[in-house]
Amino acid sequence: MKLTCYSIIIFVLLISCKEDKKTEFIEVNQDHYTIQGSAPGLFNGLRAYLKSTDEKGFLKSQDTAIIMNEAFTFEGNVDHSEVWFLEINSLDGSLPFVIDNVNLSFEINKDDIKQSVIKGNQVNNTINEFNIQLKKLEDSLSHTSERYRQMILNKENVTGMSDKVEHLKEVILKFPHEFIQNNTDNPYGLVLLNNMIRRSASDKGFIVESYDAINEDLKTSNLGKRVAKSIPNIRIQYAIIAATDIGRVAPNFSAPDPNGNIIELNKIRGKATLVHFWSSWYKASRRDNARLVKLYDKYHDQGLEMIGVSLDGNTNQTHPKSDWKQAIKEDKLIWSQISNLKYFNDSISNAYNVRSLPASFLLDSEGVIVGKNLQGNTLEDKLKALLK
Repeated sequence: MKLTCYSIIIFVLLISCKEDKKTEFIEVNQDHYTIQGSAPGLFNGLRAYLKSTDEKGFLKSQDTAIIMNEAFTFEGNVDHSEVWFLEINSLDGSLPFVIDNVNLSFEINKDDIKQSVIKGNQVNNTINEFNIQLKKLEDSLSHTSERYRQMILNKENVTGMSDKVEHLKEVILKFPHEFIQNNTDNPYGLVLLNNMIRRSASDKGFIVESYDAINEDLKTSNLGKRVAKSIPNIRIQYAIIAATDIGRVAPNFSAPDPNGNIIELNKIRGKATLVHFWSSWYKASRRDNARLVKLYDKYHDQGLEMIGVSLDGNTNQTHPKSDWKQAIKEDKLIWSQISNLKYFNDSISNAYNVRSLPASFLLDSEGVIVGKNLQGNTLEDKLKALLK
């Protein structure tokens, strides 16, 4: 397989952050910890705080130090290694690290505390490496996105640029998951997992797989218990999402058309079938209908079938069924249209995990999902392959 320079860069970044399947803790050979902090550019009198997490997810202070001559010191002891956080007055955010009875040194980045460097044991060295590589990926995404924008403005050939941007986004999204999979004993994995849970856009599959990979002992820590509370509900969400993964047979469904006749997905499938979620009240999905009309006219005779699932029925609609029927007429939608008129509470949209409109799923002749939310040439190329 031929690798582009771009692919090689991403490959190197991923490999450089990988360790053995388990990150081994350095043996504790003392009964206390010391933290020597270097804080260039920070004023005398600012306070630094060491904080841990309780079971409810709140940070509680463990110790305080005062910055003098751009330096600070902490000393103490812990019963076991766990994730703590360093906060400093006047700096936004906090710096997560793994505390243990070892000597640590912090080199504080006053512009971005999360980019500070921690030295002293392999666990924190691994965290440093993760943060460095993640920053490189984020910088690469920013540079590539800006280059893409400039190319559009300059009317240059942008072939492949969109794919590069999306690929980088996917790599960044998966990066914490990769770290956890390759460092299952590192408590920092719980911090990354907790961040993934708090972001609604995070991949639910990554969350479930990451949690299952983490060492069982870590799950009994305060942060581990906090994370564990969210996992059962995420497993349910993941099961729903997985049901409409590419490669899975699309869930069958049925609902009434505008005349009250029940239409069933499995009874109208063609060589290719597009399941399209839309609504009369959302302008973006109405604009999308014009594209679909052209698509249907072009490929229906070759075996393309389509079924529209309307999510009309929101609280602002006085006559949702009339709105739906009028939109079908105005937009000239001549393929099958169905709706339960239940807005996003619809059983079909829930089965397909539809959270925004428009949304679409492309099926092959066997009803297997082969694409989601495909647009433009990407959709047409896929259709041509299915309709041969």
